[in-house]
Amino acid sequence: MKSVLALVAACIALAAFLPFRAATSVVTVHAMCADGQLGEHSVTPEDVSVAQGEDVDWELDGASDATEINVGPKHPGHWPYAGDEHFKGGKGNGHRAKGNGKNMKANAKGSYPYNIALTCPDGQGGSTTVTIDPNIIIH
Repeated sequence: MKSVLALVAACIALAAFLPFRAATSVVTVHAMCADGQLGEHSVTPEDVSVAQGEDVDWELDGASDATEINVGPKHPGHWPYAGDEHFKGGKGNGHRAKGNGKNMKANAKGSYPYNIALTCPDGQGGSTTVTIDPNIIIH
């Protein structure tokens, strides 16, 4: 019995030194482009609801024609992250645009409209930017 209690005490002591890792919500973005215009697209979930301090990752799925993603406030000054921080990424799981919950403003509760700016090929060797505008809800 003493060894079990000693093991439990050791685990509790070790846990005190491990960094806390907030949960991560993933928003999946699918965007098809035609000659620089946004075509079929989806944002799942469209309105992401997270707890204060929770991370949010935006993933541009691999089937998308869009090549880059840039997430930022729709209205500068009205954003749960310090300094109106923007998050940039590419396609696929390994290239997510990452919103770090540690950079959230204190007491950021509320609803925040935001823009997802996507880079789409224009069909002539260049690219153009198209925008989708969902919401973050902090509870």
